[in-house]
Amino acid sequence: MKNNKKLALIAVKTHNYGSLLQTYALQKFLNNQEIDNEIISYAEKNIFRQIYRLCQISFLIVYCKGLFRNIYLRYLQPDLYKKVKIRGGKFNKFISTKLVFSEPFTGRKLLVKGTRNYAAFILGSDQVWHPDNMRMDYYNLNFVPADIPKIAYAPSFGVSKIPQSQMANTVKYLDRIEYISVREQSGKDIVYKLTGKNVPLVCDPTLLIDKEVWDSLKGDNRIIEQKYIFCYFLGNNSLHREFTNRLKTHTGLQIVTLPHMHEYVPGDDTFGDIKPFDIGPSEFINLISNAAYILTDSFHGTIFSVLNNKEFFTLNRFNESNSSSTNTRIDSILNLLNINDRKINGNENIEDVLNKSIDYKDVHERLVEFKRISVKYLVDAISGTGIKI
Repeated sequence: MKNNKKLALIAVKTHNYGSLLQTYALQKFLNNQEIDNEIISYAEKNIFRQIYRLCQISFLIVYCKGLFRNIYLRYLQPDLYKKVKIRGGKFNKFISTKLVFSEPFTGRKLLVKGTRNYAAFILGSDQVWHPDNMRMDYYNLNFVPADIPKIAYAPSFGVSKIPQSQMANTVKYLDRIEYISVREQSGKDIVYKLTGKNVPLVCDPTLLIDKEVWDSLKGDNRIIEQKYIFCYFLGNNSLHREFTNRLKTHTGLQIVTLPHMHEYVPGDDTFGDIKPFDIGPSEFINLISNAAYILTDSFHGTIFSVLNNKEFFTLNRFNESNSSSTNTRIDSILNLLNINDRKINGNENIEDVLNKSIDYKDVHERLVEFKRISVKYLVDAISGTGIKI
C-alpha cells in the first residue's frame, strides 16, 4: 500500500465460530489486496454505557443465559465446565494467532485519539447493527471523525425491522458513513426506508476468499474418521434434536455435536454421540467439510455447508414472531442461491427431505457472480477513500 496510514477494521471477536471466521476472512481479503490493516482492539471503560446496554431486555436475556451456563457448569458439572474452558482456549488461540490487532485502546478518549493513525475505517460484518449493539455506540462508527472515510461492508441488522426508538439515531449514523453495503435484503430495505439510499447487497466476508484458503485452515487430517451427521445448533429447540435423531435412525450414522455454545441446554447432556470440545474455528471447518450430513440453525453453518457442497438442512433458531429473530440473514442467502427448500421446520418426513437435491453447479455459478459484484464494490469503496490498491 502506498499510503503511510493503515486501514482500521472494526470487527467482532467474540467466541462464536461464524463471527471469528468472517473477521478472519475480511482481514485475509485485505491482506491479499496488499492493504496494510489491523483490527481495532477496544475496551469500553464507561461502566454506565455497559449498564445502559444491560438495561435492554433482549440483550439482558442473552447475557444471563451465558452467565447461568458458566455458574451452573462450574459448580454442578465441573467436568463439563473444564471442557467448555478447553473450547474457550481454542477460540483464544485462533484470535491470538490468526488475527492482527492494533494496540489496545481503553476508553473512548484514547479510541477517538487513535483514529488519527488510520487512513480510513471499515466496519466488518456479522450482526454489528443489531439493535442490541447500538447502546454501546461503537459499531455505528460515531467515534470516527467526519473527515476520516468510513466503509460499512456487509453489516447485518440481524432483524427485519428496528425499534421505533432507535430510528432517529440510526439515520444519523447511516448518514455519516460514505460507503454502505449490507448482507441481506431486509437490511437493504431498512437503509432505504430510513435514508432513501439504495445500497448494494454484498456477500458475507467468508465468501470473499477462495475455498482453498478454508481447506488450508482446516488441516489435512479428519478429526472424526467415520462418516457422521454434524449438528450445529445455537438454539435450544427440542424439535430440531428430534429430527436429528430421526436422521440418525434412518442413516445409521452417529451424531457429532457441539453442545452448550452460548447457553446451557439440559437436553444436550444426552443428545449426540460424539461431543468434541477442543474445537476452535479451524476445527469447526474440518467438522463441516468432512460431514456426510449437516443440520444447523446458524447462518455461517449454512454458508460453510454450501461452500463444501454438503447435504444440509437449516432450521429456524427463532419463531418468526420473535422481534429478536435473526432468521432473515439465512432466508436472504438461501433465496439468492435458489435453495430455499433447504430450510425446514423439523417435523418433516426424513425420506421426503432427503429426496430434495441441490444443484451445486447452479449454486456456485450464483456464488461466483455474487462474489464478483461484492469484490468490485469493496475494492471501489477502498479506492474511494484514497487508499491505493
